[in-house]
Amino acid sequence: MNNLVIINGQINTMNPFQPYAQAVAIKNGRIIAVGSNEEIKQVMPFDAEIIDAKGNSVFPGFIDTHAHFSMTGQNASQVDVYSAESKEDFIRILKEKEKTLPPGVWLQGTGYDETQYPGKALPTIKELDAAFPDRPIIVSRVDAHQLCLNSIAFKELGVNINEKGVELNEDGTFSGVIKDPANGIVKKLLADKLMTEEMRRNNLHIASEVALKKGTTTICALEGGTVCDEADVPVFLKYQDELPIHTHLFHQIIDVDKVISEGQKSIGGCICLDGSMGSRTAAFLDDYADCAGYKGELYYTPKEVEDFVMEAHCKGLQISMHCIGDRAIETLLQAYEKALYKYPRYDHRHRFEHFSVPTYNQMIRAKNLGCYIAIQPSFVYPPAAPEIMLNDRLGEERINRAYPFRTLMEVGLPVAGGSDSPVTLINPFRGIIAGMNHFQKAQRFSLYEGLKMFTADAAKFVFEEKDKGTIEVGKLGDIAIIEGNIWDMDVNDIEGFNDIKLLYTIVAGEIKYKA
Repeated sequence: MNNLVIINGQINTMNPFQPYAQAVAIKNGRIIAVGSNEEIKQVMPFDAEIIDAKGNSVFPGFIDTHAHFSMTGQNASQVDVYSAESKEDFIRILKEKEKTLPPGVWLQGTGYDETQYPGKALPTIKELDAAFPDRPIIVSRVDAHQLCLNSIAFKELGVNINEKGVELNEDGTFSGVIKDPANGIVKKLLADKLMTEEMRRNNLHIASEVALKKGTTTICALEGGTVCDEADVPVFLKYQDELPIHTHLFHQIIDVDKVISEGQKSIGGCICLDGSMGSRTAAFLDDYADCAGYKGELYYTPKEVEDFVMEAHCKGLQISMHCIGDRAIETLLQAYEKALYKYPRYDHRHRFEHFSVPTYNQMIRAKNLGCYIAIQPSFVYPPAAPEIMLNDRLGEERINRAYPFRTLMEVGLPVAGGSDSPVTLINPFRGIIAGMNHFQKAQRFSLYEGLKMFTADAAKFVFEEKDKGTIEVGKLGDIAIIEGNIWDMDVNDIEGFNDIKLLYTIVAGEIKYKA
């Protein structure tokens, strides 16, 4: 029946007209009352399950506006090399994992960041082959735009050595590194070789559990296309309704009619106009500070972007595309301007994903168009020391406009939070504490602003502000209960915020996770 009552809570409704309460009642999955314990007792369903929150913090269920959901589940079963501090450490972690695998099984990993290693260097292909002479290994970079693999993996996948993005040594042999756009091709080859429908279905359930353990009840699932595996999409559509959380598919292709035939109202996500700063594949108007003469590359021509945006816009879809560098942002911005000038449309909520290094002029123009900005605050998570890499890549002028969270809000742009999982983990509090401790002090946001990004503001990014984002009468009973009083926590306690204990996650009145 989905009838549930929460009493004795520090309920943070995120509703400005009733910001706090003590209790809430849910009937048939929707909230029927918010108020004091006594008020709720007068209206609670007779058969409701009762949770005594014992003074702990209660929030609306969190919403992640940008996650690669199938990939999140898949990566959860791979070895995580994020903690590696050197290329030797990288190999050591992989060797430890190899001990648990039977012969012939591929060793898959994720999360490396060579910019944190001495010399900023990955193992060479000779070092990889010496360490793993008989086992194919393939490891994805932390930003998912680059791969590291040994010779046996490269050979078994049948990768064309002349494919754009396959890096070569001076003698023309494979270097062990593959970047965009070949990165997506190789991931598809690997998935075709190893993945079954049941494995893909299981990945969705694994990802759901990952989200629920962090109080996340709604996911914008960015699936398919060149960044992810297109074969995940039909599996997602087939099993979406059996998942224990709410999901919204963002199909990452430019085939507008196909997306409409699937019954979707949004298109895109990481339809990548460019790549990432870490791998120097983001597209900028000026040269990289540490690579003179190179500005990165656009993966689509301006004409291709303009045609896609015009078609999707005219057919009523919400559009979303990945833009890191200012040149990529400019390309999408001009396409939006042309479409909206020719065919004005009220409340379209077209999105920019990332919008990482915009100019001020671009922010103003995006605001005037009514665009929405989906950011990933965890990208500036303090232990990752992103400013070190960004200083190298961007130089003094551009780093001052990198991840401009505060400026975006002051300009008046709608902003909401996401994780870009598995690039960073699904964990709203990690994103919130990252933004509160931005390496640029002028770009920090408050705890309340961060919470809004993952609740009330995020609901608007999927046109669901009438159903989600706040705890108020008529909305779905999506709720997260967190240990302690969050407002008493030290905002400088970075690890404390990252490790906040989640007690309950409730989806439409049903307890889906309990600590």
